[in-house]
Amino acid sequence: MVKKQPSRIREIDSQYIQQHEQNLEMQKRKRRGLVRRLVAIGIVSVLLCVFAFMTLQTQAKMLEDIQQEKIALEQKLDELHAEQEFLEQEIKNYNDEEFIAEIARRDYYMTKPGETLFKLPKSSSD
Repeated sequence: MVKKQPSRIREIDSQYIQQHEQNLEMQKRKRRGLVRRLVAIGIVSVLLCVFAFMTLQTQAKMLEDIQQEKIALEQKLDELHAEQEFLEQEIKNYNDEEFIAEIARRDYYMTKPGETLFKLPKSSSD
């Protein structure tokens, strides 16, 4: 018969093992929850960045369009200022009796009493 020798190996309490397994399971859940939260935060961050980029892009395009419109309007304003100066000069001219007399002579062939008007033929070099 074989005599049993005292065993040096002890069995660990099953309650300790269960508690350890529960702790491992809890750590896995926490890690899984952390990963899910980080992924969700990452997705939200990427969406916000895309939205911000699109907003900046559309604002830059609008700003460029407005600047082009401003340049066109400034050119038109310069043209209108030049036209205004021309018209003011015309007003001054038409208030001057000598200018009116010159226009009447040139365009309507009017003469002063005792004045003779000669019309010269246009030369081919003009």
